[in-house]
Amino acid sequence: MALENFKLQILSRAKLEVDEAAYYYENKSKGLGKLFYLEFKSYSNTLKSIPFFEEKYNIVRTLPLRKFPYIIHFTVDEDNKLVSI
Repeated sequence: MALENFKLQILSRAKLEVDEAAYYYENKSKGLGKLFYLEFKSYSNTLKSIPFFEEKYNIVRTLPLRKFPYIIHFTVDEDNKLVSI
């Protein structure tokens, strides 16, 4: 069974929050911000093929990161094959 690929859209507010979190972690320990960003990027890319994680708030779904106390909030538009973070 082939997985359908969804397009990924990261809204400007989400980009800002990711940048702020990466900056925060980098200031805590050199290289930690990069690790945060790489984990976020990896989980975001997972949503392109498997976007149907827990539906938490009406249409908003969530995907918690494993190594950082951070949760990705996103919506899925099945008709347009679009995941928006």
